[in-house]
Amino acid sequence: MKILLVEDDPLILDLLRELMELWGFISDEATDGEAALEMAQEVDYDLLLLDLNLPRVDGLTVCRRLRQMLERQPLILMLTARDTKGEKMLGLEEGADDYMVKPFDPQMLHVRIKALLRRVERPLHTGWQWGRLHLERDSHGADYDGRELKLTAKEYLILEALMQAGGRTCSKGRLLHAAWSWAECPGEESLKTHVKNLRAKLMALDAPADLLETVYGVGFRLNPAHSG
Repeated sequence: MKILLVEDDPLILDLLRELMELWGFISDEATDGEAALEMAQEVDYDLLLLDLNLPRVDGLTVCRRLRQMLERQPLILMLTARDTKGEKMLGLEEGADDYMVKPFDPQMLHVRIKALLRRVERPLHTGWQWGRLHLERDSHGADYDGRELKLTAKEYLILEALMQAGGRTCSKGRLLHAAWSWAECPGEESLKTHVKNLRAKLMALDAPADLLETVYGVGFRLNPAHSG
């Protein structure tokens, strides 16, 4: 899951960044509304944590423009010090999916984020299954045929994107966006190395060598022949 943190307070931004890393989310950062709009046009974020008191373009305007502009619209959780009933109602009317007031409890923020991310999937589920391969969302755990698959954070995010694709090919660009932040700017060789390591870990648990397939010139996918 990829989250855009839109916050101009450096202390709060530092805290949010640490929490995203702790919870296993990839996050990018924007410190003003105009930058947030530009980044949301370039990257398919799953969720925005959006402050309202922003430089250049305020948070309400960011929310309104995103709802008007984007074909694939991210979830939006407004995270702000504005705490009146009228302001909450306005934020929700402008298109926010949830509204949380600062100062916030980190555990409650985590619960609200997980609830929002589950909202977009029907039927509701907490993980993905591909044959004998299982991925657990909330715990960020994985197993193959009941045996634990020990993954790094990047490997988990790559595998999550592949599982979500359901056997369709994931381009290298899509996987790079899924597992790395805007600031990291990795190359394709880094992605190939992580996929190679992921494939080796699967094979060490007796998974088929072609479970994770390379689609040459395009990207990678989970082999549909092993989905059942």
